[in-house]
Amino acid sequence: MIHPNSINNIEQFVEDFIKEIQNGLPGSRAQQKMSPSIRNHSNKKNDPNLARDSSVLILFYQKGDKLYFPLIKRSNGDHNHSGQISLPGGKYELSDKNLVNTAIRETEEELGLCGDKIHIIGPITGLYIPISNFQVQPIVGYYEGLPQFKADNFEVHQIIETDIQELFRNDNKHEEIIHKNGFEIKAPYYEVKGHKLWGATAMIISELEELLKRANLIE
Repeated sequence: MIHPNSINNIEQFVEDFIKEIQNGLPGSRAQQKMSPSIRNHSNKKNDPNLARDSSVLILFYQKGDKLYFPLIKRSNGDHNHSGQISLPGGKYELSDKNLVNTAIRETEEELGLCGDKIHIIGPITGLYIPISNFQVQPIVGYYEGLPQFKADNFEVHQIIETDIQELFRNDNKHEEIIHKNGFEIKAPYYEVKGHKLWGATAMIISELEELLKRANLIE
């Protein structure tokens, strides 16, 4: 077991994290801790049976004696998640072998990384996103070496290197009221370098937080 304030060896971190996953995933109970009060804040009702498959990647990497993963601020545009903080990822394409391949491909495209240096740990609990009608599968992995990011100019406004010890401090969790499409939403969020991480991505990260705490990998 490594000390939670210092990462000396990412391989040992991965080993401890895999052992914790094998003990069972916290699932929707952990996700609900960061769930908005209204998740379907769209004036158009979507059918979960017609949801499109997608995946996102939580990609750990070591920088000095700390562990990070990248979040992105999506470019502004005419879509449901424009301008939001999210994990790299996107929808499944027929050319993808599986959802792991989707997550790697999207991460290569959005962050300019080499897919050969991405090593997969495994999936955590999937999540349905009502507003965009996506069924998203979070995949956890780690990057071999120090990533050299190059953001996709069309899709990514900013790459946010996220220190896991900093992110999961209690004083970085807040709640606010958001007004969208005529709905009033009580939204828990993580504060990340001045950005607000909420919604489906925060729910996914909430399960990650519980897994890391169970394994004593964060305080």
